[in-house]
Amino acid sequence: MKKVPSVVQVRVSLKDGLTILDLKPGNTTTLAELRQVIKNNGFVSREVSGLARGATPDPNTFVISGTNERLSLSAAPTRVGDDWRIVVRSPR
Repeated sequence: MKKVPSVVQVRVSLKDGLTILDLKPGNTTTLAELRQVIKNNGFVSREVSGLARGATPDPNTFVISGTNERLSLSAAPTRVGDDWRIVVRSPR
């Protein structure tokens, strides 16, 4: 993950099965790209939670600013300042 230019810091908890990524503000890396890196390293990507900038065309979808990546949400997003707290469904 550290080879991805937009990743600032990576923290991993094998016990909890979590990878925590801090990304550079304004980056254009997509969630699909991050999930592919995780898969290529032999891990499975599941539900994702995080803060992002973008728009909510409906309660089940979020569109990321800068990439226009459309994400299917597990729950309605909530506003946190200029950002949104989102929970993205696991890939099928």
